[in-house]
Amino acid sequence: MRVSFSSAPVEPATNRKEIWAWYSYAFASEAYVVVALTSFIPITLEALASQEGHLYGTNEPCVAKPGNATATGAPQKDERLRCMISFGHMEVDTASFVMYLTSLAVFLQALTVVSISSMADHGSYRKKQLVVFSALGSVATMLIGAMPYVWMAGALSVIANVSFGAGIVCFNAYLPLLVRNIEQLRFKREQLIKIEKEIEEETEQRLVDRRNDEDTTGLALADRIGVTEVTAALEEEEGNRRRSDEPLVTGEPVPSQSLEQKKRLCSDISEQLNEEKGQLMGQISARGFASGYFGGILLLLVCLYISYLDKSSMWSLKFGIFLSGLWWCIFATLAGVWLKERPGRELILSDHDRKRGSLWVASRYVVYSWNRVGGTIVQARKLPNAFAFLISWFFLSDGYTSIANVALLFAKTSLRLSQTLLILLSLVVPICALMGTLAFPRLQRALGYDQKQMVMLLLILLVMVPVYGTLGLILPFWPKLSSAKELFALASYYGLLIGAVQRSMFADLVPKGRESEFFGLYAITDKGSSWLGPLAIAAITDATQEIRYAFIFLLVLLSLPIPIIYFGVDMHQGRLDAEKASQELLQSQEVHTDHGSTNEDERERLLSAV
Repeated sequence: MRVSFSSAPVEPATNRKEIWAWYSYAFASEAYVVVALTSFIPITLEALASQEGHLYGTNEPCVAKPGNATATGAPQKDERLRCMISFGHMEVDTASFVMYLTSLAVFLQALTVVSISSMADHGSYRKKQLVVFSALGSVATMLIGAMPYVWMAGALSVIANVSFGAGIVCFNAYLPLLVRNIEQLRFKREQLIKIEKEIEEETEQRLVDRRNDEDTTGLALADRIGVTEVTAALEEEEGNRRRSDEPLVTGEPVPSQSLEQKKRLCSDISEQLNEEKGQLMGQISARGFASGYFGGILLLLVCLYISYLDKSSMWSLKFGIFLSGLWWCIFATLAGVWLKERPGRELILSDHDRKRGSLWVASRYVVYSWNRVGGTIVQARKLPNAFAFLISWFFLSDGYTSIANVALLFAKTSLRLSQTLLILLSLVVPICALMGTLAFPRLQRALGYDQKQMVMLLLILLVMVPVYGTLGLILPFWPKLSSAKELFALASYYGLLIGAVQRSMFADLVPKGRESEFFGLYAITDKGSSWLGPLAIAAITDATQEIRYAFIFLLVLLSLPIPIIYFGVDMHQGRLDAEKASQELLQSQEVHTDHGSTNEDERERLLSAV
């Protein structure tokens, strides 16, 4: 598909209102994640599946499971009868069913992300997609609780999950755009461009002066000694000039060191610009996470109170899911109003294509998005630091999202915690995540760590979660994670760390003009792997009849990113590669004149000088 692009639009300056709009979307969507996606929806789907299921090896319905345990203990393995749900001739555990459904949702989410990523980079689709997917996801979420059958509720949960993932790609792609256009960075970038232009002009002037000098000297020598001896004479004349430091033939003095000073100043400003950009990006990203977790905590507290008043009934869970969808809709609307369009270069289409309607135009963007997937992967491979980060993120995101997806199901089906304790467990993680989001940037400044060093520290601490669970399977004296106290302590530790994991490290490695495309690839590695974890854990659970063996799988997933980031990511070189790639992209999208005439003029000038 051969494409061309319009000229680059002027990017407006970022104001405080727009940054707050970005925070507003985090406040909206994270409440859906904390309350609905990782808490109430899995519990509700498992309960609906249990109502339609039967006890393992029998035809008895799963109305009241035997062997109910208290909040501080769990039944023995041989006392627990699993609840199964049938799909044709296939039977799966009700907990595994929820994880299979999660795998399907994130797989479809990855396909959707591929389709929309380039659309957000070209034209004015970024904000439109954010608004459309937010509306679709929030409405689907509000309807889940009204569904009487598990397949209906499951289908709506998949739609909501896919819509959330698609919207979050556009949300993440706004981050580098907002940071790049903050006034102080725009001023420094303008200074840098001005100095670079002066350096380029002065360098070209030096070259012109030197060439004119060579022309004049060559013609004079040709008159005296003939054409055959011009080359040797020019070399001798140049050597004499350098040794004697004599003025040029044109009468101009030897250039001063101002050019070198400008180059050093340019390098200093560029380094300061990158440093400030990284700090601001990390700061805004952390505040976005904090606002999201704060919104999730507030809504969870409301749901906890409702559950307490309603004596932990299924209705309170369904109403909580409805509230999360309503919350998402309201605050995403504020973001849709305050965020600017910030369009990219438009895809130039023929009049025939445009006359066929907006849907056809959108389909052209989708086709281009899929055609660009291979190009994006190739481009990412040309950016080795960004590519290494994406590989590490493939394993990291799968590991920590699998922990979040499995934790509540483990607490409900293995430890048999009450609904109130399950909501409290859901509340502990975002509270600790909020604390981690606010505390770790200060710790980073206190330690003097850069982004890479901080990510390495977080990875080492995060891998201790599956280490704890795995040791319980290997060592007879190690705690078996069989009580609510252990689970709450581990959830608190996990929340502190997950709140500190930021997207700003990758945002610093993305070329300008391809933010949505690269964040789409980022989301593919994120969601493209996140369906594998629940699928593998569901298979492990069905095969072993014990969900604890999943800790070994999680240990492998979270250990792999450590050597990849340590040996494969150089932040300084990654920024330089991203700047170079953005310049190449800009040149490839502009209409160039024929460069052959320039080379021909150069050859004619040399011949005439001789």
